[in-house]
Amino acid sequence: MQGLFTFWQALPVAKQITLVGSVLATIFVFSILARTASAPSMALLYSGLAPSSSGEVISALERLNVETEVRGDSIYVASGERDFVRMSLAREGLPQQGQAGYELFESLSGFSTTSDIFDVTYWRAMEGELARTILAAPGVQAARVHIAYERNVSFSRSRSKPKAVVTVTMGRGSLDAAHANSIRYLVSSSVPGLEAEQVAVIDSARGIILSPGKADAVMGGLSGEMDRERRIEDDVLSILEARVGAGNARVQVMLEIDREREAITERVFDPEGRVISGKETTETTEKSSGGNSGSVTVASNLPEGDASGGGSQSSSEKTQTNETVRYNLSEIRRERQKAPGSILRLSVAVLVNHIETDNGDGSTELTPRSDEELAQLRELVSMSVGFNEERGDKLTIQNMSFKPIINEGTTVETSFVDNFMDRHLMTAIQIAILSIVTLVLGLFVVKPILSTASLAAPQMEELPAIPMNAPPPGELETPDAMAALKGLANDKTDETALLIQAWLEEEVA
Repeated sequence: MQGLFTFWQALPVAKQITLVGSVLATIFVFSILARTASAPSMALLYSGLAPSSSGEVISALERLNVETEVRGDSIYVASGERDFVRMSLAREGLPQQGQAGYELFESLSGFSTTSDIFDVTYWRAMEGELARTILAAPGVQAARVHIAYERNVSFSRSRSKPKAVVTVTMGRGSLDAAHANSIRYLVSSSVPGLEAEQVAVIDSARGIILSPGKADAVMGGLSGEMDRERRIEDDVLSILEARVGAGNARVQVMLEIDREREAITERVFDPEGRVISGKETTETTEKSSGGNSGSVTVASNLPEGDASGGGSQSSSEKTQTNETVRYNLSEIRRERQKAPGSILRLSVAVLVNHIETDNGDGSTELTPRSDEELAQLRELVSMSVGFNEERGDKLTIQNMSFKPIINEGTTVETSFVDNFMDRHLMTAIQIAILSIVTLVLGLFVVKPILSTASLAAPQMEELPAIPMNAPPPGELETPDAMAALKGLANDKTDETALLIQAWLEEEVA
């Protein structure tokens, strides 16, 4: 330690400042490089969260003492801790997407909660739970549910049915009709008294998908038609490629879809087909009897007298029958509903490649297909797509040679060096910087300082006493004195160098 202190005092002030600056610069560079090398690689934790959800996630990460980096609306954590952090946040129910659900009831108090507050909280919780369920579907980024209901009013005879509107924001792709229908029936089945036709589904990017009162998609007609065309094309292509080979057929299908909805009610009466609906029969019988006499005497009034001796007896009986028969005419009632989606016209265009034949010398020859083979392919395609000529369908099959694909580019394959540079480029740069800094400090700072300081011996032996009026070494002419001086210089080289340095400094001064 004493030698280091003596070494420091022997240096000039300028070199002391240079040495201190070099040491500080080296420490600074090494600290930056060490921090960069020790910094963990960050991985995406969550992206696209709502500001409130992002704040809850960051607060939870601070409680877990996890290093966090925020870039816009994305949250990054260390790659090695990402899975652990996600599981820890899921245990706490984070991140919360959409509206709050049934946890709203936890803040209610039985003493201060009125019926109105309870109803509002109930419907808010219902909306939040439905939004969470919709968010669980793949591709859905955000969802909001609004339920319109009428409060219970006393002495009210009429009450309107509830309605609902669902707004969906898709993270990728668009909301199709099938997904919209599933959302509609989810909401209608969860809310008492809510009919499926009273649920509207809206895509935030495309607009209304399902409007109230309609069972079919408003904007999904075109996409549904395209899906049907693609399915038919795939089916036809799979059949053709089994015969002509993969890549030797092209299929294009165009459908004309009937989008009208029709309801027909028919009632037919058949006069010849009478049916007895009822029969009523009424029978009436009347009887009457009496006698005639020439004179009226006292004897006719006696009970046992010759009252009837001189008179005649008469009687009559009448029977009447009435029959009423009721007939109903034979009636046929037919109700038919025609849903949209039927095919009005089908057009199919098929292009098949020529037959490629190998000549054996490395070249190939294209040969057109025979008419018989094209007829067989035509029959196969017509059966596959349900071809109906009476409906106005059209089917065209053409045999043409495909244009060969010209490879105008080159395939780039990654080598071992490229893979190494992609993975360890920053590490290689850090090592190179450290090496350069070390070489610069060693060659241009440490080495010159040590070379100069070696001349100033920290601990040197006392030189023999030399008279003050002794002549310089150059003026000694005695051979014995010169030999003695040379011997002394050879024996004590370090002391001689220090003495010469002292003489030079005195001359400079």
